[in-house]
Order: sequence, then C-alpha cells, then structure tokens
Amino acid sequence: MRPSLRISAILLLAVIILPISVRGYGNEEGRRDGNWWVTAGKPFKESYVVGFFDGLEMGANFSIWGFDEDSKFNDCVRKVGESFQEYTKRYIKGVTNVQIVDGLNELYSDYKNRRILVSKATWLVLNGIAGTPKVELDQMIESFRRSATQ
Repeated sequence: MRPSLRISAILLLAVIILPISVRGYGNEEGRRDGNWWVTAGKPFKESYVVGFFDGLEMGANFSIWGFDEDSKFNDCVRKVGESFQEYTKRYIKGVTNVQIVDGLNELYSDYKNRRILVSKATWLVLNGIAGTPKVELDQMIESFRRSATQ
C-alpha cells in the first residue's frame, strides 16, 4: 500500500472511530449523561471539566453584563454577584478538574446513576467534596435518579 493511501486510510478510520468513542453506542444523540461519560477517555474527561470551570465564569459574566451602573436592577445584579461568589467559595474553591473527574467516575460506577446528566452529576460531586452529609447526599442522588428517568 502506498504511503499516501495508508495515511488516507488511517485518517478515514480516525474520523469514523473518534465520534463513536466520545459519544458511545446506545446513547441518545447528544445526551451527556453517565452512559456518555463512561465511554470517554481520561484526557477528554479532564479537558471537559476544565471547560466546565470556564463555563462557570462565562455564565457569571452573562448574568450581569447586560446591566449598566444606572440600572434599576442594581440590587438584583449585586445579589447575583454575591450568590456566585458564595457558591464558588463553598463548592469550587480549591477543587481541581481531576477531583471532579474522579467523583464523576465513582458516581457513574453505579449503573443506576448513568441516566443522570453530567451537569447534574457534577453538582452531586461538588456537594460530596464540600462535605454534604452522606445521608443528605444519598437522598440527592436518589432524587436525581428519579428525575433522570422521567
């Protein structure tokens, strides 16, 4: 086989396999839940969670950018900013992307949790890291399981 033909065949194979490996078989198209998560590799998971952190910052900015200093909603804008700071301090400060990946891996190791969306599962993991009592965390997980199947 000629080198250029071999390279073309390898690229074609990569184009076919990569989307399958990230998405996973049997998963609803685009549904980022535990079934999707367990099919992804470690570097992808760690990068995904870095994007989660960046998304938090962008979301905070989007929440307040539309208001000017003379806005009649300044009290609301201030409260939104304070809420973001409080939750960030309580649940995000000092947490690494690897910790969240480890937590998601552990949560999704129980097949009953696989229908929970990654965004919601991340909230459960952050609660666990922050020290939410086990009884309360188990109740949250059970509630998220029920919601995920509806």
